[in-house]
Amino acid sequence: MKVPSEKSLRRTQRRVFKFYRLLSNIDTDMPTIPTTEPTILVANHRSLADLFLAASLFHVWSWPVRPLVAGAYFKKPLIGNLLKKLGAVPVSGSDAIESAAEILSAGVSVAVMAEGRVVPPEEWKPTGVGEPKIGVAKLSLKSNCPVLAIGVAGTEDLWPRGRTLPRLSLRRRNTSSIRLKSLGIIEETEPEAVLSIIWDGVKEMVEAAEAARKAN
Repeated sequence: MKVPSEKSLRRTQRRVFKFYRLLSNIDTDMPTIPTTEPTILVANHRSLADLFLAASLFHVWSWPVRPLVAGAYFKKPLIGNLLKKLGAVPVSGSDAIESAAEILSAGVSVAVMAEGRVVPPEEWKPTGVGEPKIGVAKLSLKSNCPVLAIGVAGTEDLWPRGRTLPRLSLRRRNTSSIRLKSLGIIEETEPEAVLSIIWDGVKEMVEAAEAARKAN
């Protein structure tokens, strides 16, 4: 698959950002780490809106990140074309680790929604997140790149799981809240320990994002 130029990527991210702002406010932390350093961005996943929010955030942060997305989405007529323009990486199974590691080794950051799917509310409501896949920990070990934990809240109200299109409210405008925590290069050597550190960071940031939404 042809990779878009950085200029083309940033142009598409900007367009997605303008579209997303029509649907939702964006309340986000700004990265405190160098965006020129290859980094693994790890987030929770409650909604299809997360894909559009991610592109919007990369625009706001001026960070040409390449998200890892399940290969099946690339076969969908509209979203598939958009994903290609966003430089998204189609992945499936263990190939995801190799694909992401190659991109990181080239000096480009990647974004991973570690649960691997849009998590149903009944699964994430008890703790704020679903169960993560071990692959993100293996990627951390293989690449030795720093990790940025990202907590997202609010997209589940904008585009609930199972709906064909986003849900718009004329009474109360949606806010998507995003909180960040740099975990640096994780020194643990066992995948399970690495995953625990990463996911604890994501859960902490999800709690912070939820608190921010309630305060608004």
